[in-house]
Amino acid sequence: MDATEHLKASLEAAIALANSFGAEWSQGRPQPAGDSTAAEAALRLTTNQVPHVDAGGLAEFTEGAVHLYGALSHLADGEVDASAAELNELLKATQAAPQLSRHKGSPWHLHFAVPEVSTATGWLAEFATAAAMLLGSDDLELLRRCGADRCDNLFLDGTRNHTQRFCSTSCQNRTKVAAFRARGSQE
Repeated sequence: MDATEHLKASLEAAIALANSFGAEWSQGRPQPAGDSTAAEAALRLTTNQVPHVDAGGLAEFTEGAVHLYGALSHLADGEVDASAAELNELLKATQAAPQLSRHKGSPWHLHFAVPEVSTATGWLAEFATAAAMLLGSDDLELLRRCGADRCDNLFLDGTRNHTQRFCSTSCQNRTKVAAFRARGSQE
């Protein structure tokens, strides 16, 4: 995996974690309170290991993910200065400091937190760093808010022509069905 693939995976995981804990609505339903399963699912997007989130880590993930959702929401809404302020707070809180690290049997790679912080704080530092790097990149316009009613999810537009409007096929289908029904009731 090269550096850009790792950064993209970290950004996708950051968005998934933020959606799980920060979005009020997801795909037409009220978003349930984030739990360890949601945090572990987000972490699996960027690690080859099976993550485990304990109760203490869950509290950290919850607080950090809510801040991350706020920062990413500001970015999706074009409020770059507000996003930068929120991300700076999160970077400071997580003590984000890039450093090279190597685990037994793996190559050198970049971590974004000092070794003394908790696992959750380390992940949040990486996710905040990935979001901050998006803020300063040409790909900023690829971060979008789902266009469906009753969905507050954020996503990265991965289409070739950058016209994706929905976070999922489910949201796209719900919107098409609603439009079809609306046309039918006008006749």
